[in-house]
Amino acid sequence: MYNKSDIELKVAEFLLQIKAIKLQPNNPFTWASGWKSPIYCDNRVTLSHPSVRTYIRQKLT
Repeated sequence: MYNKSDIELKVAEFLLQIKAIKLQPNNPFTWASGWKSPIYCDNRVTLSHPSVRTYIRQKLT
């Protein structure tokens, strides 16, 4: 059985591998709220990676 931190690390690893995480410290992303952030996670990218999507779905249930 996985513990929570193992799952968190694996999901982070997957998101980095599929380039769903974007870092722009010099040109931060502007959220709809107006907040600025140097990091953005585009979860839509997982739709193109069925194995990643399946892993995340299974671990969230």
